[in-house]
Amino acid sequence: MSISSISASSMSYAGKFRRGVAWSTLGSVGNNLVSFLVFALVVRVVEPRVIGVMAVALIFVEMGKIFVYAGVPDLIVRQKVWSDGFAMMCFWLNLAAAAITALLVVGIVGPLVDIYFAQGTVLVLAVLSSCFIIDSVRVVPEARLRRDLDFKTLARRGVGANVLSGILGVAMALTGWGIWALVAQRICSSLLTTVFTLVAARWVPTTWGSVEGLWSVIGHSVGLVGAALLKLLSERLPDLMLGLALGPVPVAVFRVGSRGFDALVQLTINPVRSTSLSAYAQRAHSGRLGESVINSLAVISMLTFPLFFGAASVARPFVVLIFGEQWRSSAVIMQVLCMASPPLLLGAMLQSALSANHDTKLIFGLNAVAAATTFVTLLVCVPLFGLVGATVALAIRSYLGMIFNIAVTSPVIGMRPWPVIVVLLPALAGSAVTLTSVLALDRYTLSGYPEIIALGISVAFGAVLYLLIMVVIFRDHTMQYMGDWLGKLPKLPKLTLVLHVNR
Repeated sequence: MSISSISASSMSYAGKFRRGVAWSTLGSVGNNLVSFLVFALVVRVVEPRVIGVMAVALIFVEMGKIFVYAGVPDLIVRQKVWSDGFAMMCFWLNLAAAAITALLVVGIVGPLVDIYFAQGTVLVLAVLSSCFIIDSVRVVPEARLRRDLDFKTLARRGVGANVLSGILGVAMALTGWGIWALVAQRICSSLLTTVFTLVAARWVPTTWGSVEGLWSVIGHSVGLVGAALLKLLSERLPDLMLGLALGPVPVAVFRVGSRGFDALVQLTINPVRSTSLSAYAQRAHSGRLGESVINSLAVISMLTFPLFFGAASVARPFVVLIFGEQWRSSAVIMQVLCMASPPLLLGAMLQSALSANHDTKLIFGLNAVAAATTFVTLLVCVPLFGLVGATVALAIRSYLGMIFNIAVTSPVIGMRPWPVIVVLLPALAGSAVTLTSVLALDRYTLSGYPEIIALGISVAFGAVLYLLIMVVIFRDHTMQYMGDWLGKLPKLPKLTLVLHVNR
């Protein structure tokens, strides 16, 4: 293959990756606005205990969803040639897994949670279990759209479904339905998303499919299901262990504090995770996976780190303004979680790279270590330090885990550990300085201002400061990795002249 052909191919994939991130981000923005509005309305009108019960119920719903998907989307995305027989086999396997999961949740998990956590949880879980069947129907057609890099369609159908289901959720919340507003919104969203996906993909199973490759699918799924469960446990163990140790109300405080953080994760990290797998799969075939990971980390860190650290800096006025004065204590939870976001982003991208490289055993091992260390941290810190102290301890654990993940993963995907750390430092340093400056401004200057005014001033100040840091102090790094994107922005005549003189 000629150098020009390789270059053209690289530009094509890079363009598809950037467009995929853009469309996934737009879709996440719409989805998060809807779900966030529903949640914000509900927490203002229901008691904290209800929010705690819903938070714990959703842990088991998310666990069940892992069994429903069972790693099948990754297999379909990695296929070089589409096979209807293989896809139909995967469809029926997903449907069977969904039915079994629903029975287990309703018959075993629900009653146990009702006894050891809070009465009433079993009914919520029973109703939410219908999502397993609904979601399983769209697993294969959704993976087909991802395989074709059709993230535009995925974003549009997701937003449409969540807007319609969000209207239902808001209406029910305002008319006193409480927790059932969130339950109904969740089920309606699953149903509409499935219908829209089937229409967009134009694919439905016509036969039972081919049994060829069945055991390889099962073997692959077992590894990824185990890894995904461990990953979910490491993320949701705080809710679960706080609930068992302290009851539903501390869970509600933690969940409200983490709601803004979760929205940012859905907005930034999840779109990157879904699109990076498709891009990394192509790079793995050409032997350039490590280079691709470093380049994408540089760009994504400059875009996401300031968002999370900026959210940490405005957590106090944000929580009070959005959720109400009664949830002020949740602001510190949001601050700590947002400051611990870099390890989460890095972990998501490294896991996508490992999946593209077929290293499912290492994925499982890393998630096992994360879950075990999270469990030990919570087991020790929740009784000793309570809610806030345990959250701080988890943040420290995540940064130590980030160093461990880089050291273990880098040689496997073809890169050295130190360049990975170096490429993250400018965005991390710029975001940390911005966070410190905005917190000082809020404490010494804006403490007497109304919350909405303080929030606006803090956001504007932080955005300008971070931009100046990256353009002035880390200019070479910014231009190296963002130059292609920045070159497409309209340039002011004065700025163009200054850059020309500097050269």
